[in-house]
Amino acid sequence: MIRSLILRIMSLALFATPLLAASHSEAPLISMDRFADNTDTYAFRSIEPGREGFITLIANYIPFQEPSGAPQYFRFDDTVLYEIKIDNTGDGVEDVTYQFRFKTNTVRKSTVLGMSTLNEDAVISNLDDPDYNQFQTYTVRRIDRYTGKRGKLIAKGLKTPPSNIGSRTTPNYENNLGRPAVYNLQNGGKVFAGQRDEYFFIDLGGAFDTLNLRSISNSGGIDTTQGFNVSSIALEVPIEKVTKSRKIPAKPTSKDAVIGVWATASRRSVRVLRSNNKRFEFGAWKQISRLGNPLVNELVVPLGLKDTYNGLSPKNDSLFASAVVDPELPKLMKTVFGIEVPPAPRNDLVSIFATGIPVNDVTGPNYTTFLSDGKPHDFLRLNVAIPITPFDNINRLGLLGGDVAGFPNGRRVHDDVVDIALRAAAGGTPFTPDTNVAPNNTLGDGVSRNPEGPLMRRFPYLREPNAGNQPRTSNQTTDDGTTAMRVPTVNKNKAFNLEK
Repeated sequence: MIRSLILRIMSLALFATPLLAASHSEAPLISMDRFADNTDTYAFRSIEPGREGFITLIANYIPFQEPSGAPQYFRFDDTVLYEIKIDNTGDGVEDVTYQFRFKTNTVRKSTVLGMSTLNEDAVISNLDDPDYNQFQTYTVRRIDRYTGKRGKLIAKGLKTPPSNIGSRTTPNYENNLGRPAVYNLQNGGKVFAGQRDEYFFIDLGGAFDTLNLRSISNSGGIDTTQGFNVSSIALEVPIEKVTKSRKIPAKPTSKDAVIGVWATASRRSVRVLRSNNKRFEFGAWKQISRLGNPLVNELVVPLGLKDTYNGLSPKNDSLFASAVVDPELPKLMKTVFGIEVPPAPRNDLVSIFATGIPVNDVTGPNYTTFLSDGKPHDFLRLNVAIPITPFDNINRLGLLGGDVAGFPNGRRVHDDVVDIALRAAAGGTPFTPDTNVAPNNTLGDGVSRNPEGPLMRRFPYLREPNAGNQPRTSNQTTDDGTTAMRVPTVNKNKAFNLEK
């Protein structure tokens, strides 16, 4: 029965969804509402030693933050409901939701500045410093079938760190402000909300100039997002808190081993602007941003439906089937690069990105990310029973590099989803053996790592934000980054063989 269901899904080719980047200002309306714009979503088993029994969920918002964007800098929007959602049954409907609400507090309103000012010595040395003039607190609420619609408040009064203003105002940023903003939860997990370095890397200018990339290999490209910051919500929870059985799955092929993860942002349905320029909002929450797999809305959904897509649940993704049966990106790659790509319908992409990968002869009997009720749903699929890959052995190409703990099994911050997606779209994977040849299976955007340095080896993993008093270091050619992490040579005949 399961086999026939899989075959039926793949034959319909409902949701072939090639990726190319993250989701920065991807739709007309959300491009004008950056404080609700979800840029990246990550889901992976915690890599920090001793934390393997937890999963880490990260949702990034507010793209392209110029670190020196003074004097107000950047903070979460008090009027936005930020959420991380989990489907553990495969129907495209959230079974577990974590909600985050923020509130801005001001110490002294008479200052001409904002986040920082001269209340004492103008130095923010800790989260409770009086010179942290405009600080935010937030609440965390969990909603599941046991809590009811209002959910259960699991944390309140937590503080976000300020933006990294500079060495004089926010000295020793990570030790004084970043690390203290990581809070322990009662279930043994952790939570963090605040500014971080934009670690996602891509030659964005070349990609959207009709694939006019400076390089189509591992090096020679420009990391367009280098030097920018984002606002991150990071949550670490025990594995058993998110599975269907509420237990730790016994093995990767257990029925409760795979979960689906996506993030959203919502606003109240009515906003009134008063004569004194103050805003009053009320009414039901309306979802206006959504992100599971990166760049689905940019490169798959037609322009006229992008805003609609941002407002819908993954359960409705079959509505976009007519637009994605025959993806446009592979055709563009064929024209620009002069390569042969697999013909439509792209059943390989359906399996990788839309339904999850069932147990098969290519990936072997101990690997699956399959989670679907027979329909396509756009979310990250994480098999929580697949063991982690230690930091020093992580392969940026994830499954394509033989690293089964990486994308498309969830998404780690380390994963080079751009190169993975380019190769998948070109048919350069063992799922399409006729096109699994060079250059299809060696394509890249010339940027294979964040040139600013390695990730932290502890939660929340993302690097501290770039300081406002330092020039951005973007627009510099990067090397291939192979010294930063082990990148084994991929044998196209064995990279997927998990039985070895």
